[in-house]
Amino acid sequence: MKKKILFITAIAIIGLSSCSKDDNSSNENISDVSTQALKDFVNVLGEPLYADFVTKATALNDAVVALVANPTAANQTAAQNAWVATRVIWEQSEGFLIGPVEDDNYDPNMDTWPTDKNSIDSMLNKNPNMDDSFLDNVDDALKGFHPLEYYLWDFKPETYTDAQKNYMTALAANILDNTKALEASWTTGGYGNEIINAGQSSSSFTSKENALETIANSLIDICSEVGESKMPEPFNAQDSTLTESPYSHNSVADFKNNIQGAFNSYKCSYNGTTGKSLSDIVQINNKSLDNKIRQAFTNAISSFSALDNTTFELAIYNSRSAVQNIIDQIETLQTLLSNELIPYVQQYIKD
Repeated sequence: MKKKILFITAIAIIGLSSCSKDDNSSNENISDVSTQALKDFVNVLGEPLYADFVTKATALNDAVVALVANPTAANQTAAQNAWVATRVIWEQSEGFLIGPVEDDNYDPNMDTWPTDKNSIDSMLNKNPNMDDSFLDNVDDALKGFHPLEYYLWDFKPETYTDAQKNYMTALAANILDNTKALEASWTTGGYGNEIINAGQSSSSFTSKENALETIANSLIDICSEVGESKMPEPFNAQDSTLTESPYSHNSVADFKNNIQGAFNSYKCSYNGTTGKSLSDIVQINNKSLDNKIRQAFTNAISSFSALDNTTFELAIYNSRSAVQNIIDQIETLQTLLSNELIPYVQQYIKD
């Protein structure tokens, strides 16, 4: 009798569960949501972010020009602040390193480290009057954010030589040139249309599944870069010179913004605006998976708070358990995205 009661109860529970639309499914059409998600990925996230990148890089360029013209402590601080503000946008954009930013080498052109100080000195001795165009033909480690970071933080403004001033001006201008070109590559019939028109003959994406899987894989890629390279390499070697932004001590913010950028991509959320997204697509058939992914992102991002009162350059020596926990949280997120998000996209996106 007892077994019979349990059996009936189980059936009732199963029946209630299968009838509940809020538990694990929705009534939205996955094809329609996928189409809108690709449009919103471009219109809500991609293009506005790259437009902001140009705005911030313009302010950075202006601040460096002002510093070079009048090398005071106040102007140096203004240039430092502009550098940090530009990094926020750039590092969040790395949450979806797809398309021109990867194919046309904008990433290594702007964000290669560590800085090669000896090669910089040699280059300046030979080319003291360089301009922006000169940097188009030098090694990646000699241009972009990090050589500029080096001069903004490791030198007193009154000590800048004329060659160093020319170099700083060229660095800031070259970063701005790259951001403008990157933004332009998405707009006016560019890469943005490739994404929106996925599955059509005008797009390099053979299907909506192909485009959405590419976006999903970009989330995995940045988790891998932060959790398997950016953080572990200096952590395991206990070598602060290997950190991403050692002069400004901006490395923790860089890493956190990478993961935040991936979360923004998953939610299609930027600057207070939200569109249809991978998250909405997952919710259609598996709300519990969407909740798991969102929680994993939240856990990874919040784990950085353990380093609020230190720098990564110190944490790799003095806060090793906190650093290891961040790496572990990112690994958990990466595994979830690899093992469950990608198979979901492959299973349910069919056109």
